[in-house]
Amino acid sequence: MRNRLMFILSVCLILLTGCRVEMAIELPQKSATPSGVRIDLSGNVLLQGDELIVEGKSNLPEDSIMFAGLKDYGEFEPYARVINWQGEESEEYVTESTGVVDEKGNFTIKLNRINPDSRYKLEVLFNPAIQKSKIQEIYGFWGEDIAFNIGYLDFEHNENTVSGMILIAPIVSISDPNGDGAKWNLTNIPKKSRPLK
Repeated sequence: MRNRLMFILSVCLILLTGCRVEMAIELPQKSATPSGVRIDLSGNVLLQGDELIVEGKSNLPEDSIMFAGLKDYGEFEPYARVINWQGEESEEYVTESTGVVDEKGNFTIKLNRINPDSRYKLEVLFNPAIQKSKIQEIYGFWGEDIAFNIGYLDFEHNENTVSGMILIAPIVSISDPNGDGAKWNLTNIPKKSRPLK
C-alpha cells in the first residue's frame, strides 16, 4: 500500500512538473504623454472703423507668421446669432492678412474691414505650411509635431490637411453694440468671445 501511494505521488509529481500554470495579469496600458510641441495663443481684436487690429501673445518663436482672415456672415445673420456662433459664415475669406511674431512672442495683424456694416467671423491661425523652414523644423511642415491643445485644428491648405492652431472672434457691424472702438477677446472656445471692458 505504501509503495502504491508512493507510486501515485511520484506520477502526480512528474505530471505536475511538466504542467505549470502562469498567472497572467494584464496591466492597463499607460497612457502616452502628449507628444509634440505645445502652442499657446491668446489675444484680442480692436474694431476701429474700417480697420481691425489683432494683438496677440504666443509662445511661438520669433519670425513665426500668423494669419488672419474674415469670413462673411451675409446680410441676414442677426447680431445675436453672430455673437453666439449660430450663424452660417462663408467658406472663403473675404480679406486676409498676416503678421510676424516678435522676440517676445507678440504679434499684430491689421485687416481691412471690407464693409463695416456687415458681420464677419475673424479667424487667426498658426499655419505651419506657410512658415519659414526654421519654424517648420520645430512644428513639422504639415503641423505633425504640434501637440494637441485647446485651439488645435485640422484644416485644408492647398488641398492638403494641415494641423495648426486657431483663435476666433465675431466681428459685428459698426452700428451694433460694441461694433466700433471696442476690443473683443480672441478665443478658441465658441460662445466665449465677448467685448472687453
